[in-house]
Amino acid sequence: MSENTPFSIGLSGIAGRVRCEPGWSLDANWSRQLTDFDLWLVWAGRGKMKLSREEIDLAPGTCVWMRPGGSYIAQQDPVDRLGVSFCHFTYKGQANHKPGFEVMHVRSLELAQSMMAEVIRWRTDRPELAARLLADLLEVLTLDHEGGWGLEGRRRSQPSHRHHERMQALAAAIAEEPGRDWSVKGMARSVGYAPDHFSRVFQVIIGQRPQNYVLTTRISRARQLLRETNLAVGEIAHVLGFRDAFYFSRQFRAACGVPPSSFRRHRRDESEPRG
Repeated sequence: MSENTPFSIGLSGIAGRVRCEPGWSLDANWSRQLTDFDLWLVWAGRGKMKLSREEIDLAPGTCVWMRPGGSYIAQQDPVDRLGVSFCHFTYKGQANHKPGFEVMHVRSLELAQSMMAEVIRWRTDRPELAARLLADLLEVLTLDHEGGWGLEGRRRSQPSHRHHERMQALAAAIAEEPGRDWSVKGMARSVGYAPDHFSRVFQVIIGQRPQNYVLTTRISRARQLLRETNLAVGEIAHVLGFRDAFYFSRQFRAACGVPPSSFRRHRRDESEPRG
C-alpha cells in the first residue's frame, strides 16, 4: 500500500478459505448483522447473490466487496458448491473517498487467490502485515475493476507470486552477486511487486529492508576480498557497486569500525607467523 493510499485497513480477525457446506446460504438477517466489511473471492462452484439493486452470478473469479448497510442474499448450486476465500475488516476512507467497487470479476484468479492466501496466512501472527497486504490487494482489485494495471498487469510481470520463494531466491541472488545494480525499483520489478509492497514483504521475510540487505552483503563480501585478495580498495569499491572509494570507505567504517585499509592491515598482521 503506497503512503498516499486514501484509506486505512484494520483486520476484524475473521478470515479463511472454505468450501461451503451442503445447504449453506446467506439470508437477509446476515446482511443486517454485518457491521464491518467483508471481501469475498469465489474460487470454485456456482451460485447466485441478490444485492440491493441487482442479482449476480457467483462463479470462480467473482469478487464481492460487501459493506455495512448493503443487502447480500446468497444461495449456491446444490451440486456445485461454492468455494470462497473471505476476510472481514474495518475500512476508513479519507473525505469523499468510497470503496472502489462492490462486485467485479478478477482477470487472474490464480494471482488473486495467492494474494488473498497471504492475508489469511498472516492475519494471526502478523496482523499489521496482513492489513497492509489486504490494502495492497484492494488497490490492485480496484485497478483491475477499472481496467488499469491491476491483476492482469501483475500476472504478465510474474506468473508465480509465492512471497517466501520469491524473496528468498532474490536474497540468494543478491548474496551471489552483491556488486550488481540492485535498485529497489529493479528488484521489485523482477518479482512483480510495486516497490512499497516489495520493500515491506522483503523486510518481513528476510529481516532487513532491501537497501540494507544489499549493503550488508556488499560489506560482507568486501571483508572477504580484503582478507583474501590483493585488489586495491578502489577496485573492491568498484566491483561491489559502490559509487566511489570514498563512499565505500565511509560505509565500511560505519559497519566495521575501521576503514578498509586498516581492516586489511590488521587482518594480515594477525595472520603473519610470530617468532
